[in-house]
Amino acid sequence: MPILWMQQLLEDGTDPCAADDKGRTALHFASCNGNDHIVQLLLDHGADPNQRDGLGNTPLHLAACTNHVPVITTLLRGGARVDALDRAGRTPLHLAKSKLNILQEGFSHSLEAVRLEVKQIIQMLREYLDRLGRHEQKEQLDDLCSRLQMTSTKEQVDEVTDLLASFTSLSLQMQKMDNR
Repeated sequence: MPILWMQQLLEDGTDPCAADDKGRTALHFASCNGNDHIVQLLLDHGADPNQRDGLGNTPLHLAACTNHVPVITTLLRGGARVDALDRAGRTPLHLAKSKLNILQEGFSHSLEAVRLEVKQIIQMLREYLDRLGRHEQKEQLDDLCSRLQMTSTKEQVDEVTDLLASFTSLSLQMQKMDNR
């Protein structure tokens, strides 16, 4: 139902880049809520995947910190910039790493829930690396994903998570060097 309603609004001439008083657009809201169909619809009607809200967040920042991999994929394919900085100087990859750090603290997550979150972060990183043209690093992620599949204890998942955190830090350092 929401997609039909949004489609009707867009066909009636609603500006897909219109923002509220905090600079948030429909694309920002759809991205953080994980609605990849509405994200695609908005992009198809001219929404700007790099439009910033009042805090400097792009829709990709919001999708990254909420782990919505299908939305991330849609935004990246729609032209979202992986190197966009928010007001605090963070890229969407920084936010994904923050999410990983929260997971490492391990507050009352079941083993399966942590494994799923780590798998989603790996998928997200694959999309980033593909967008950045770093295909050789994707093999390292594939290895981490295979290791994750074979985990059966929280300690083993934590070990993969530590490796992923190191990998993400390295990717951020490489991104900084590329931007110079």
